[in-house]
Amino acid sequence: MVDFRKNSGIVMAEVKAVLDAVENAQVERFVDKVTTASRVFATGEGRSGYVAKAFAMRLCHLGFDVHVVGEATTPSISPGDLLVAVSGSGETPVTLHIAKAANTAGAQIAVVVCDADTSLARLADAVLVIPGKTKHGKGKPSAQMPGTLFEQCAWLALDSIVLDLMALRGESHDGMRRRHANLE
Repeated sequence: MVDFRKNSGIVMAEVKAVLDAVENAQVERFVDKVTTASRVFATGEGRSGYVAKAFAMRLCHLGFDVHVVGEATTPSISPGDLLVAVSGSGETPVTLHIAKAANTAGAQIAVVVCDADTSLARLADAVLVIPGKTKHGKGKPSAQMPGTLFEQCAWLALDSIVLDLMALRGESHDGMRRRHANLE
């Protein structure tokens, strides 16, 4: 029998437990890196990549100069820029390679990971730990497929950060709407 109410309650409780564990000092450092960067580049693989792209889209709506790594129009990264990398494991080979390249180019790096003790986090200038269970088993327990809880919570954490950025920039929904895609 389908029990949507029960299952959605489980998901919501898991998400709340993870988001309640996010450290505000890490959020503040992450926000500082975003707001002081000349340009922001976003990357991630799989569902984490969708989270990174969604965050990049909202940054675009906020008026940031933002690019998604791997797109044909993405320029080269340089000092003064920021790479935002999303990876639950913090060990995703492609994401790690991109972060190393950004580091070599002199860019700052902000990561969203499940655990601060990862190769990706060790490269970062700002680490935002979202302790939702990853496909590798780290993080808070979950009834959901491994990786799902991290991805859900990373998306919601970054959307919450968008609210902070809106307030910091004095941005309104109308202003953001004017920058929203109109060729769709």
